[in-house]
Amino acid sequence: MRAPEIRYDPVVKRFALVVLFCVVAFPSAANAADPDPAEFTPHGYEFCGWQDYANGGWAMEWSDDLAGAYLVAFAHGMSCRAARRNIKRVRYSKVPPYRPLRAGYRCRTLESAHEYSDIRCVKTGASRKFRFQTGS
Repeated sequence: MRAPEIRYDPVVKRFALVVLFCVVAFPSAANAADPDPAEFTPHGYEFCGWQDYANGGWAMEWSDDLAGAYLVAFAHGMSCRAARRNIKRVRYSKVPPYRPLRAGYRCRTLESAHEYSDIRCVKTGASRKFRFQTGS
C-alpha cells in the first residue's frame, strides 16, 4: 500500500524553496551579530568595556562569556581606568527611589526600565564624567 501523495500549492513550494535557500546560503543571518561599541556609545564618550562577571575584570571585545547580566562603561574627560574605579564606588540610597550616589559627583539615572538602567555621574565643578549601563 502506497502512501497518498500530498499535493502542495505552487506558491507554497516556491516559498519553501526560498526559505531553504536562505538557510543554506546565509547561515550567519540566523545568529545575532556581536554588538559594536560604535553603535551604542553615547556621543562625546569613550567606550571603556564590559564588566566580565564570569572571569573577572573588563573586556573590550565581545565574547559569549559576557551574555546575560551586563555592565558597560563610558568615560568623558577621564581615563577608562578612573571611570571603572568610580563605577565600582557608586552606591545607592537606602530608600526608594534608590538614587545613585558617588562622593564628589552628581549622579542621575537617565533611563530606568525593568532590568535596565543608564546612569551618568558628573564631577562637581568640572567637566569630568562617567556613565554606565546595566541590564540583563
